[in-house]
Amino acid sequence: MIKKVFCFLLILNIVIFSFTLSVNAVQGADTCAFEELELEDYLAIIDDMAETEEYPHFFAENADRYKDFQERYPDMPFETVIALVNVNNDMEGYRYVDIVTEPDELYVLLNKNFMLPQDWEPEELTNIGHGFLVRPEAAEQLEKMRAAMRDDNLNLVIVSTYRTIARQRNLFNNAASSRGVRRAERSIARPGHSEHNTGLAVDVLHRGATGSLSSMRFEGTSQFSWLVENAHEFGFILRYPQGYTEISGYIFEPWHWRFIGIPIATAMKNRGIVSYEDFYGRYLVQGMRDKVNEYIKEQQRLAEEAEAAALEAAELEAAETAARLAAEEAAEAELARIETVIRIASQAAADEALARTRLDAVGREAMVHDTTYINIHFTVMLSVLGLLATAAILYIANVKSIGLLSVLRQVRQGDGSSVLRRQRDGSSVLRRQRDGSFVLRRQRDGSSVLRRQRDGSFVLCRINTPFGTSFRQYLQAKLAFIIFKRFFRVAQN
Repeated sequence: MIKKVFCFLLILNIVIFSFTLSVNAVQGADTCAFEELELEDYLAIIDDMAETEEYPHFFAENADRYKDFQERYPDMPFETVIALVNVNNDMEGYRYVDIVTEPDELYVLLNKNFMLPQDWEPEELTNIGHGFLVRPEAAEQLEKMRAAMRDDNLNLVIVSTYRTIARQRNLFNNAASSRGVRRAERSIARPGHSEHNTGLAVDVLHRGATGSLSSMRFEGTSQFSWLVENAHEFGFILRYPQGYTEISGYIFEPWHWRFIGIPIATAMKNRGIVSYEDFYGRYLVQGMRDKVNEYIKEQQRLAEEAEAAALEAAELEAAETAARLAAEEAAEAELARIETVIRIASQAAADEALARTRLDAVGREAMVHDTTYINIHFTVMLSVLGLLATAAILYIANVKSIGLLSVLRQVRQGDGSSVLRRQRDGSSVLRRQRDGSFVLRRQRDGSSVLRRQRDGSFVLCRINTPFGTSFRQYLQAKLAFIIFKRFFRVAQN
């Protein structure tokens, strides 16, 4: 039971701790911006938004502009129309211009509609040789890329990198003077609009190239093909691709490569997006970042509600678990009580059976004792009765007035002989023997008997009775003893 309670408390603490972490994450949602997210996670969020919105980068306030731009380019996919309108590509270049607010970012967008602040300069530049300067991030990856090309027996020559806004102004003014403003604008950016001003762009050619950049036909070299396939691995993109002049505002420049960082360059390559304006308008425009932030907040709010619901469910489950544990404990206690009652009842039943057995034994013993006692009393009673009967017989025998002996009668014996008995007083008896002789016995006092012997003579015998005086008294005592003995045997049985 203690183990169950401990596990329950541990699970509850884990749930509360997880909920606290989620609340802290939600509280920090206001500071969550595009810069604080990994690009892969940022793009994944936009992809999640696309599951509920057909065009996540669609802004209702630009609906009319989307429609007008689609009419101008009916063959252009609508999602591309939305992206380009989001970066003001539907407006005339150099006429409607926005000053960028993040000039130090690697992903900053510069074109005819966006420019750097007039007084901005890169905080740090790295010399990569021959006086060419680039931002440190770009310098590191550029050197790696050139080393990789050398491993494939390809050489890459740097012909232009960072330019100050002042130098860019001179270049544009010279081109405009010699070729005219319209033609100059197609190949040279105005000051503050050029990516060379950021320190993130490089112009490259193959070794041995001479003449102007446009005449070198760099797009037909192995170096160009290698860059098209592998430059994204080092954070570089072809900034002004062929066929995208209406979008970028500049002619195809196979020599112009822009460093935007490995994550964004790889994302463009993987998603098949060639124009940086298209990619920026879909994913990096400020309105899109705000939308992502709102989406993150909404997801975090839903997560908070889910966590709260989960916590509530956990608390409910905890309460149910506690109730169940309490019920189980009560059931166990009740079961233990019932088992105790059963055990006590069983013990009582066993004690009762033992007591009953002992009582039966005592009863049987008492019955035997009572039977013995009764038998003894019965025996004594019969003995007393026998004594009384004997006394009565003795008494009757001595009473002369009783008429049992007063009649003289002849008794026929079993052998055919006869005896003449004088029974009134019992003084004499004349017996006839088997041989026809007679025997005279004096029986009053039993003191003498005249017996005839076998030879015919007579013998007078004196009988010594136990009573010493009378043979008749001896016979009476003998009879009483026989009666008493029989009564005693009956009493014993």
